[in-house]
Amino acid sequence: MSIHFEWKRDMSVGEDKIDTQHQGLLAQINKIIDTLVLGVDSKEIAEAFSFFEKYIENHFSYEEHYMKIHNYPEFEEHKKKHEDFSEKYFKFKDKFNKGEIDSNQLIMEIETYLGGWWIGHIGKEDKKYHNFIDGIK
Repeated sequence: MSIHFEWKRDMSVGEDKIDTQHQGLLAQINKIIDTLVLGVDSKEIAEAFSFFEKYIENHFSYEEHYMKIHNYPEFEEHKKKHEDFSEKYFKFKDKFNKGEIDSNQLIMEIETYLGGWWIGHIGKEDKKYHNFIDGIK
């Protein structure tokens, strides 16, 4: 049995494009978990990896630009968290591609790491810049 992550209205950061990107991430997390639980489909795994790489590039740069133009005081700390995510993702992808991890371990790592990211980063860290920006408007 796997965990599914759910978008809730209180996760909004008050910026439509970022919220849409977060919802896309959530859908992709759930999709890859379903794929792994039901049986590894290499095409869907490749699509998920492609999604995550585009997400890392597009979403992080957009969100960082958004924080910068609003002079978010914790920008550097937030950017570091994005860099840590990127590093973890590429290590994770490398382990998977080298066959160093089986599908059960893969499911557990995805649920644990991405679930933690979803709750801790999007649910808390992103809310910090939302609250800051909302307070200056």
